[in-house]
Amino acid sequence: MTNQILSVNDLGDLVTKAKEILNAAKTVAMPQAWKVLQLATAEVVQNIENNNPSLKGADKKTLAMTMISNFYDQVFTIVNFPFVPKLLQPIIQRYVKQILMLLISATIDALVTTFRNSGIFSNPNSVDPTTDKVSSISDK
Repeated sequence: MTNQILSVNDLGDLVTKAKEILNAAKTVAMPQAWKVLQLATAEVVQNIENNNPSLKGADKKTLAMTMISNFYDQVFTIVNFPFVPKLLQPIIQRYVKQILMLLISATIDALVTTFRNSGIFSNPNSVDPTTDKVSSISDK
């Protein structure tokens, strides 16, 4: 449990770097927020895999989602949708994080599968063949 707590709170460098990059903007457009979140997600997934090898896959994903949610709360104050009138922006603002977190959940699954298939996560004990089956060209 100590490793989990340390991992969740160990976002300092990542948050600092993101804030430096986004410092000039008071608001961030959805595409830019999504790009930053994808990079943060890859970093968090690798951090969890390296620092919490004893966790099960579902626990790792829960931890990753918590860390990304904390990252979002610390980095983004307002995320704007292009082409949405400013009058409607405050109404959809409360749903922006929910939408992005749904996308992040799928991104985590894709990243883990990609990292395992490319050898970045080389621990074969952590691979569940029933959930990590990626169809190859010969399967189609």
